[in-house]
Amino acid sequence: MSSRYCLQSFFYTFCLFILSGLISVSQAKENMVVDVIKPVISSSSQILRLSGSLTAEKHSMLSPRVDGLITKVNVDSGSHVKKGDVLLLLDPVMSEYELKQAKATVTRVIADRSEADRMVKEAQGLVTRKTLPQNELAIRKANLALKNAELLSANASQALIEETLRRHELIAPFSGVISNKMSEVGEWVSRGNPVLELVNLDEIRLDINVPQEHFADINRGATVSVVSDAYPDQHLDATIQSIVPVSNSLARAFLVRVTLDNKTLSLLPGTSATAEFNIKITNDKQVLIPRDALLINSDGSRSVFIIKDDKALRRKVELGRTTAEGVN
Repeated sequence: MSSRYCLQSFFYTFCLFILSGLISVSQAKENMVVDVIKPVISSSSQILRLSGSLTAEKHSMLSPRVDGLITKVNVDSGSHVKKGDVLLLLDPVMSEYELKQAKATVTRVIADRSEADRMVKEAQGLVTRKTLPQNELAIRKANLALKNAELLSANASQALIEETLRRHELIAPFSGVISNKMSEVGEWVSRGNPVLELVNLDEIRLDINVPQEHFADINRGATVSVVSDAYPDQHLDATIQSIVPVSNSLARAFLVRVTLDNKTLSLLPGTSATAEFNIKITNDKQVLIPRDALLINSDGSRSVFIIKDDKALRRKVELGRTTAEGVN
């Protein structure tokens, strides 16, 4: 706003009409009640608008934990899943046979250990009555220790096969949407080869390359306003999650990551959005008025209503910068 009108704010008690197009109070046939607001005196700042790409905070390419033949797929592209849901099954027959064999081994070793324990107790009684040599007792104790070790090994083998059998199920590591299904029933899959793509849409990030000259103006945890191409009429509150202080030598920019709560919206990863950063320019005080108080004149210039001597007067103004709080 021009300096002559800034000075008038200190000599007159005036307020700016929020409702544009109102006639002056002196011209009204009847007294009219209007909403008014006083200008705000604050330091100078500007809005920095930068575009970026939306990405999902959780995005995984899921692969099986064991090799095997797919026997069932419970999801398709677009399916909504919850954490812990079974997404895919592999043929478990071979592992089931191995588990039966392992259980039989455990049963046999338990029986052998029980017999070895009985032999030790029997030898202890005979040695007490001096009818069995002491070294025979030592041999039987050594055999019992061997059977104890065999039982530990057999139990571990059984647990390993049970875990392998559980890994024939592909479990959802988090809630989300299946964005791509890459395998079908009847295919042989291997560990490390992706079969499903899972995306969590609840937490969305906006990655922005900010010019390096604004590095000192961006603070982690600050609130920014985001406008998505999918919802151009909505200003979404977001938070600066992280700042990567490594500048891109080619673009002369650094990465700023902003997080948005997407639980009530349908923002899609891969689409674009614009973030509005409120950048402080100087500590000099400026007069700020709401953007809604500005009127457009026929010649394209701007004007506002002021109150002077209980009259509403229209005055042409020169605009400065647009900030998050208003226009100066």
